[in-house]
Amino acid sequence: MYVFIIVFLLIDLLAILIMINTSNARYESTAVSNTELEIALYALEEDDTYTISLDEMVPREDPYVYRFTVTNTDKNGNLSEVRLYYDLKIIATTNMHLNYKLYKNQNYLSPSATSIVNLDIVAADADGTFFRTLTTSREYFGYQQVETNEYTLLVYFPESFSDSKYQDLIESIQINIDSQQAV
Repeated sequence: MYVFIIVFLLIDLLAILIMINTSNARYESTAVSNTELEIALYALEEDDTYTISLDEMVPREDPYVYRFTVTNTDKNGNLSEVRLYYDLKIIATTNMHLNYKLYKNQNYLSPSATSIVNLDIVAADADGTFFRTLTTSREYFGYQQVETNEYTLLVYFPESFSDSKYQDLIESIQINIDSQQAV
């Protein structure tokens, strides 16, 4: 009788194993590729947006001066391995009556200095908030040596706007650098 029970249990165990084996989904895939990629990556930081808060501004004759640089290296000094270009865009809120000038690789105090802003547009976004967008010409960097462009942003808040209605307004500027590999 024990032999009959053992044989019965073995047959049940074998049936259960067959059912489990056939009911489980299995997937296996194999791929072979001999492609030579013609794309290279360049060394730039992922964070390509910088914000300048202008909460301490008061109307005055002299401009507020902000300096920043754009280079073809990352923070560790690794040089880009490809030729690249970038588009510089400055987006500002429109709460106060500010005027802007942007200089590249120039001394803004020089009489021959010229602002590089190509387009200055005030437009509403999807939420109806107005922003002022300043754009410049596209800039190119090589990959054989370190190249850096130094920018000077002048923000003018004229003394004629010293009215108390501007005292609680907050203004900010966002600098966007959109870079891509040049092909």
